[in-house]
Amino acid sequence: MFAGRGISLPTLGSIALVVLVAFGAGIGVGWGTGLVADRLAAPEPSVSPTPSASATPTIEVSIPPLDPIDRELDEADLQAGLTTLDVVREGDGSFATVTTDGEPSGGGASVRWVRVEYEEGLNADGTALGEFVLDTLNDPRGWGARGRFEFVPTGGAPDLRIVLASPYTAAATCRDAHATAPAGALVDASATPESAVDPSAAASADPDASAEVTSCADQGLVMLNHYDWMAGIDAYGDDRSGARAYLVNHFVGHALGDEDVECTSGRAQVMADQGELSDDCEPNPWPWPDEPVPDPSPSADATAATRDDA
Repeated sequence: MFAGRGISLPTLGSIALVVLVAFGAGIGVGWGTGLVADRLAAPEPSVSPTPSASATPTIEVSIPPLDPIDRELDEADLQAGLTTLDVVREGDGSFATVTTDGEPSGGGASVRWVRVEYEEGLNADGTALGEFVLDTLNDPRGWGARGRFEFVPTGGAPDLRIVLASPYTAAATCRDAHATAPAGALVDASATPESAVDPSAAASADPDASAEVTSCADQGLVMLNHYDWMAGIDAYGDDRSGARAYLVNHFVGHALGDEDVECTSGRAQVMADQGELSDDCEPNPWPWPDEPVPDPSPSADATAATRDDA
């Protein structure tokens, strides 16, 4: 059929030759492509060490020697939340909240919510501690005198966070407890106790950048030194209740924006540093000491006793 159209078929030898040439070319192309691919392929990733984070700066805390307290626990101690006079230099670093949410009475021009806490390891009576602090703040001679403020307890986010803490924790957290301008450690008033101190806040990768550092007073944080709470203040002698009222009112005054003042003679203002009071000055724990204090109402037992005597 093909011969009639002038078409000749290739011989078997020619077909075999073409197949061999094509097979060899395929092998050669594959071999060359493999060589080039080895050079063009991206290198396998290698594991390199990650630069370690820079060391977190540590806060050096220096507190004076703490003498043992060798007196007996008294009624005033119990009312202030103390259950022991054992000296604890450093607590657990965790805190227990002792206040729950109250209701404003409407008697103050401005409400300040107060959360009272104590550091674990201090063995405090939380109920008595909270009552002492709130009674002090709402005393007629206190910061709320004549309806200026009403201090209401809360267990939630506070305006004022008042913490009874070990000397170490108090010093580490509030490095300048008297400051109302940025000068102390960065403290988040809503933070958990474990994160209350953030020494890394002062560190910056840029040496020219200044970190924002806020004082405890600016954060509404009042740290009450547990040792001072037990031992009192020299100027107050045996009046440890007065000394404790001073500690609360003085540092709350800073949180409200008041600065330290000096006393040269006479009755000291509550914002004077009464831990170093001169002999010419009289201690005073109250912001408004001349405000009248209502006489306590007689108890039912006292009333009954009066009837019996009559």
